[in-house]
Amino acid sequence: MHSNKTATFDALEEFLNKERQAILNGSLKDMGRIAKEKEMLLNHAEIHAPDRKSLDRIHHKAEHNQYLLAAAIRAVRTVSDRLETLRNGPGDLNTYDKSGHRKILGARGKNLHRRA
Repeated sequence: MHSNKTATFDALEEFLNKERQAILNGSLKDMGRIAKEKEMLLNHAEIHAPDRKSLDRIHHKAEHNQYLLAAAIRAVRTVSDRLETLRNGPGDLNTYDKSGHRKILGARGKNLHRRA
């Protein structure tokens, strides 16, 4: 019975390695499937680490994957924001003159139509 629990632990570790590779490869479309697989693995198994060192290793892998996924999400948002800026042009820039009055640079009229 102990070897079955260790095998499950090994399967979880291997899964975390695959998850990491998918994140690094940019396979974000697969993250939904990967999350479901991980949930099934964690919910339907008794997972016992063979020793404290192994438990720490898998904990580190899970945290690192979480960090990588958060970074990937930030990157996608940054690209999305940049594309929006390219599509609509830069926003207005607020500056202040010598006397402290605000001045808006780049303000466009509402009826301005941009054409490529």
